[in-house]
Amino acid sequence: MQKKWNRLLCMAVLASSGWAVTPLQAAEPEPLTLRQLAQELRARNPQFVQAEQERVQIEARIPQALAWDRPMIGMEQAPLPRSPLNINRSQGMSYRLTQTMSFPGKKRLAADILEAEAGSASAQIDGLYVGLLAELKRQYYQLLALQQQADINHNTLERLNQIKQVAKVRYANNAAAFVEYMNAQVAHGSAENDIYQTQRQIKQTQQGLNTLIGRDPAQPLAVTTETWSELELPPLAELTSRAQGLHPNLRDSAYRLQAARKSLDLAKKAYYPDLQLILTKHSNNPPYGLAGNEYGVELDLVLPTWFFEREKAGVSEANAGVISALAGAELAWRQVQLGIANAYSQVQQVIKEKELLQQRRLPEAQAAYRLALNGYANNAGDFNGLLLAQQNLRDTELSAAWVDSALQQAKAALDAAIGQGMESP
Repeated sequence: MQKKWNRLLCMAVLASSGWAVTPLQAAEPEPLTLRQLAQELRARNPQFVQAEQERVQIEARIPQALAWDRPMIGMEQAPLPRSPLNINRSQGMSYRLTQTMSFPGKKRLAADILEAEAGSASAQIDGLYVGLLAELKRQYYQLLALQQQADINHNTLERLNQIKQVAKVRYANNAAAFVEYMNAQVAHGSAENDIYQTQRQIKQTQQGLNTLIGRDPAQPLAVTTETWSELELPPLAELTSRAQGLHPNLRDSAYRLQAARKSLDLAKKAYYPDLQLILTKHSNNPPYGLAGNEYGVELDLVLPTWFFEREKAGVSEANAGVISALAGAELAWRQVQLGIANAYSQVQQVIKEKELLQQRRLPEAQAAYRLALNGYANNAGDFNGLLLAQQNLRDTELSAAWVDSALQQAKAALDAAIGQGMESP
């Protein structure tokens, strides 16, 4: 028993001196900036690996399209008396090498089509990056706003504690009813519940960011804010002009149109015959001997089909492909224009909302709360008015926090609309 009391006394002394034993805590992860998150996204997201390998597959077909057709080597025993299996009685033999050659230009056109398809695949990879980066930015700025919301919730809790103390003092001085203190307590409990809900939302957003950058969703994640420069919104016409040479969808449609035109040229080449060259060496020492110096040369033309029906249909198909690609390019351009206009309008709207919040709503809400608190503390104000002023201040602070996030998200959507990534200002 004495040893037990000694042990408890030692623990108490350690605790009072600050040397108490505490369980080991996991080290906090290093906060990541938006640029670091974007680098992880490009390096680890499996969609990029899949898309990149599909592009590599297309590029690997280009040398195959340019390569010569496979040669064919044959051996002929003739004539064979009585049976085709009677090779040892063969009276003559020959070795034959056959090489098929496409009409000049056909293979080059086939390779050009594959190069255009590879360019289209590369543009689609860039488009995938722009789209995923826009989603990454959205979740990143949402997480920062939620962290600000958590700070506002704690400030609200402190204000409600202050209101509770004032109500308690007034009740002790018979200057207020007990129900006012109880209402302050209820509001305090509601604020605590808001803190728990915000923490849950932060956790869910962290899990979404982890999944987007190719990590385990449960892995700890911390982000840090970057210095936000003052937003300078260029004219809409300038952004639209910039998108013409930048947007991945426009480059993709341009490559598709290029491939369609090359396909039309190749379809027209089908009217020209291919060649087949056959070299033969005749032997006078059957069945397997190579003796003899007699040779043969044969040149064949592989002609188009009868009445060019197949070739006409191929050209018609290729023409339809060109018309379709032209329409697709026009559609892509109109969609890009519409996306830029919508995103631009959203940025303008959020800018106006931010100016209104910072210049009028937030200062007015802060002043109203101070006046209500001072009036209530001096027995000259209404309790319900004080709670309303506190709630209005909290709502305005949350709006101010979220309008910054909304502005950055709108800017990210505008970047995606014109095809910009992290290189954007």
